[in-house]
Amino acid sequence: MKTIKHLLLVMASMFLLASCGKDPMPKDIRFSVLGDSYSTFEGYVDPESNDVWYCPPPYNNIDVTSVEDMWWHKVATTMGWTLEKNNSFSGSLISNFWGYNSGPYYAPHSFIRRMDDLGDPDVIFVFGGTNDVWNGAYSGEFVYYGWTEGQLEQYRPALAYLFDHLVGRYPEAKIYFLVDMDFSTDDNQQFVLSAQIIARRYGICCIDLYDIQKDWAHPNAQGMSDIAAQVVAVLRQSY
Repeated sequence: MKTIKHLLLVMASMFLLASCGKDPMPKDIRFSVLGDSYSTFEGYVDPESNDVWYCPPPYNNIDVTSVEDMWWHKVATTMGWTLEKNNSFSGSLISNFWGYNSGPYYAPHSFIRRMDDLGDPDVIFVFGGTNDVWNGAYSGEFVYYGWTEGQLEQYRPALAYLFDHLVGRYPEAKIYFLVDMDFSTDDNQQFVLSAQIIARRYGICCIDLYDIQKDWAHPNAQGMSDIAAQVVAVLRQSY
């Protein structure tokens, strides 16, 4: 059974690479990040009031000590791109899920409540779902229109709502959804497969990230390099 599930994940990834397409490389690309703790660094989030995880000196003994260690900074350096806006908020969920201890605090800062505030980017990286998994958000059904407030507290409808809105709000931007494949376990596989299915519907490129080194459940310096290398590999196929 596990082998069959793994094959399904691989096949979904292969299909999704077609959504990445291949476009001529525009000049002076500006990119934005919509993320959670994995993408935050003190002094490099916008709005500045967003909660951050990474900050000097090393937090929780994780060796990410400067912004140059962050995955998105490494991508920018390698590709020669410029950060437009990093609207990442540590602890945030994609959905407006309230059903856990800190729900009343984090739900107002969900991805779908921040998605309008990304500036004017050529490329958008969405890196999330981690906290939906950790906090036991309900997966919900696949809903692609007429979303209710209750449905937006569930992962699948909220993710579809997010993608639908991003495509409409930023029609000229290329959108990438980064998926931490550490969650492709039997218990959490629905989150990975759902992301790939929903992304394909909206023509959004999924970048599946494997073997990210972590400390305290967060990417360490090597893990950030692991993420950046896999993102750049896909970008070089896309442009």
